[in-house]
Amino acid sequence: MPQTEGEEPIKVFCRGCKAKLDMTGLEPFSKVACPECGTVLRVPMRFERYLLESLCGQGGMSCVYRAIDPQLARRVAVKILNPSNDDIRAQVVNFLEEAKVVSRLSHPGIIPVYNCGVWNDQAFMAMRYMDGGSLERHLKAGTLPKRPLLLAQLATVAEGLAYARSRGVAHHDVKPGNILLTKEGEAKLGDFDLADVSAEKGFSAVRGGFASPAYVSPERLFFGAEDYRGDIFSLGATIYELLSGNTPFGTVGEPEDLLDRRHKKAYPPLANLPGGCSFLLSDLVDRMLSYSPEERPEYAEIIRVLRREADPQAAEPEQGTETRALFSRLLKRFGKGNS
Repeated sequence: MPQTEGEEPIKVFCRGCKAKLDMTGLEPFSKVACPECGTVLRVPMRFERYLLESLCGQGGMSCVYRAIDPQLARRVAVKILNPSNDDIRAQVVNFLEEAKVVSRLSHPGIIPVYNCGVWNDQAFMAMRYMDGGSLERHLKAGTLPKRPLLLAQLATVAEGLAYARSRGVAHHDVKPGNILLTKEGEAKLGDFDLADVSAEKGFSAVRGGFASPAYVSPERLFFGAEDYRGDIFSLGATIYELLSGNTPFGTVGEPEDLLDRRHKKAYPPLANLPGGCSFLLSDLVDRMLSYSPEERPEYAEIIRVLRREADPQAAEPEQGTETRALFSRLLKRFGKGNS
């Protein structure tokens, strides 16, 4: 739980009757009834200028709280660093660097950061509150959006990654848990904890090892480094899981085992699964999961195919070109298999 500094007034409006209530001195996060209408409210905790309402996510290095920004009268998410005992200063620097990197990225597919800093010796950042949950949560609950909307959302995320790359930023942790939704169905990529600003400078070492083995690229497993094409691999693994319900390479194992699975590519193609997808999309995801970064498609093609699959009529002029390219690749594979 974050620490508080001093005793500042905490006043909130009841969501039931709009009465202004003074909650100063009450136990943070406890529940109280509005004396006017009886609506049960949760006591917020003041942190810097924000009023923290409840814990909505917790990882190994940070906690995320749903909060109110009284100055701007809007709900936000406040992420607070919980540094380990090892090199706390470096962790704070990296955390604030993440906030600064994302604050320079303005795109519909990326969760915006509004503010960051250190308060009472705790590093924090405030960002847009995403009230629709993550795609990981919806996958587990069986409440994923219908496929056309899901593919459109993934196209928006791919556009966000392409935009970040154009600004020299690679994400390094693309997965369903880091794609969040609004209640209106917008999808945005968050959690740039491992991002770096050297995406145009070739392979770069990635901090934090590989905390998400189901989605990490082969080159990162082998070298501990990757460029923006590592994000393309991770996005491919994400798309495969969301469309099939299973990860293409499993979720656990030693690095050697994980590398071997990526090299063998023994997963069933999406087009072969019950309720599968088109050969065009199946082929795209298969190439995104290529062992070699050079064989993966670029963002422009990924976005084009996802948009077309989400709304075939809107992208009709591209169909002939994409289909001819697919047949050409299939002929090459067939030729190799019979040579």
